[in-house]
Amino acid sequence: MERHDTEQEFMTAFWKLYEEKPIEKISIQQLCRTAGYNRSTFYNHFTDIYDLRDQAVTSIFEPIRKKVMSFGDFRLFLQENAAETIISSFFLIDNNCIKLLFRRHAEYLIGEKIKKNFLGHIKEQLGEKDVHLEMIEIIMEYQISAALGVANYWLRQEEQISAQEMLRRIYAISSGGTLHILKAELDKVYGEKYIGDMKSVS
Repeated sequence: MERHDTEQEFMTAFWKLYEEKPIEKISIQQLCRTAGYNRSTFYNHFTDIYDLRDQAVTSIFEPIRKKVMSFGDFRLFLQENAAETIISSFFLIDNNCIKLLFRRHAEYLIGEKIKKNFLGHIKEQLGEKDVHLEMIEIIMEYQISAALGVANYWLRQEEQISAQEMLRRIYAISSGGTLHILKAELDKVYGEKYIGDMKSVS
């Protein structure tokens, strides 16, 4: 059996056990039993359970990384609906694994992967010393943290809207500007309230 297949079986076993219990409660022995391998095989591929989790997250993130990197110029990824389409497909395809990371309060791993890969890609194009990098890093930190926070809120609300709609709203806020969208929504609320008050007076 090829190395990739063995690692994939360990990852499958990990996600299965991770759904049942937090990572601190998963033993290597139990993981090996679930995957059908011995301990020495596990340590041939991973240093510990956290290394396995990191590689499992990397594995589910790989398709989106490849698609984004294929743009070459990162600005093209941000044009039109390319970003929305790719990010939505990633979150919807790997929905269960991603939900599980949120449930285990490990969604920061997704943020780290996104920042490491996307920012690394930008640095390669601009160079490590580019004066604009600091602002780019701040924007990405803000955006990724905000998006993960909204996703966490959505899960806590027991998914009252679909994942597709939740992602559409996140992208709309991101592309439209947080304060601009907030003002527009408040204008609607106050406008409707004003109309309602006028009707009650008449």
